[in-house]
Amino acid sequence: MTKKEKPKTSRKKTRTRKIFVMGDKRRYLVILLVVLLASTVSFAILSTQKPERVNEKELEGYVKAYLQEYKEIVEDNFHLVHDIEHIFFKYNNNPNEIYGYISKNHGAAIVLNYDTSEETYWDIRVIDKAIEYYFWANMSSNLDDLEIIKIISSESPYVLDSQIKIRNFGLLLVSEGASLYYIGEKDSPFKIEGPGAVVIFGELISRSGLILKGKNTKQAWSTYQAGLDALEHFFWDSENRLNETIVKQIETKHKKPLLLEKINENINSKYYRDHPEEFYDDLDELEELGLSEEMSTLMWNRYSELTRELTLMERILDTFQQAAYTITISTITGVLVGALVVWLSKK
Repeated sequence: MTKKEKPKTSRKKTRTRKIFVMGDKRRYLVILLVVLLASTVSFAILSTQKPERVNEKELEGYVKAYLQEYKEIVEDNFHLVHDIEHIFFKYNNNPNEIYGYISKNHGAAIVLNYDTSEETYWDIRVIDKAIEYYFWANMSSNLDDLEIIKIISSESPYVLDSQIKIRNFGLLLVSEGASLYYIGEKDSPFKIEGPGAVVIFGELISRSGLILKGKNTKQAWSTYQAGLDALEHFFWDSENRLNETIVKQIETKHKKPLLLEKINENINSKYYRDHPEEFYDDLDELEELGLSEEMSTLMWNRYSELTRELTLMERILDTFQQAAYTITISTITGVLVGALVVWLSKK
């Protein structure tokens, strides 16, 4: 009797073990499906939000385009500026250290350290804090109680010829569109010595090699903007030695192609669809430099095509194009999950 019962006990244990193993597989399968589904949905949400923040590679491209354009402008006008010491130095020397800082929430900056060294050291990084707090770490963290001193936009830059010591006088706010041009001897244009802060929505440029902007967007640090910045800084560095006629001639040669590149890229990227006022400003500036009627008509036609009301089918296609990468990843994930389900179900 005992001998006959042993096989029954053994079979019962085997069945229990099989049921237990199948239960584990189902539980693991459910967990895996939930994880994959959550990852896919998160990826889809994040990838459909187009990041406008400049990345490290693009900031490096800005620096290279800036240095190249500046030297080309000097070469074209060397007979006019060869005796200006800082222009001559920038032309004959490459920066041996290039630092770049991209804030995740406000602004970006580059620092060009010039020397006679032929090798160039690059260090470009993304930081968490606002760009001003990187350069002036002891700024006040609470800005609400500070009295505001505002620098607004003007046609020419606001020139700082000496360092400003911020000592218990509040918040220095550089408005969007305003430019500070620092030509003092100290390394930094500001020194925080008491409760106070500097917030830059416009830009700060020093003759020694700092370019700081309140924007961290791809447009603000694009290669075409690098060329436009180099041209503008060249005029500032020239110390008003160029008359209006010569300035106009230089702008026509160098600024015109850069504006054409800017408009073309912003139409292709559909940037002007959400920023129409910038298209009007850029085209007006281009027409002032002497744009042909045919080219002007072409620009308007391309812009009109960009901003016209889309049909339902065009909206669908536009949505699919923007999410093409996400759809591809989701499809691959779905196929892998399906294959895994089939494989586990056969076990």
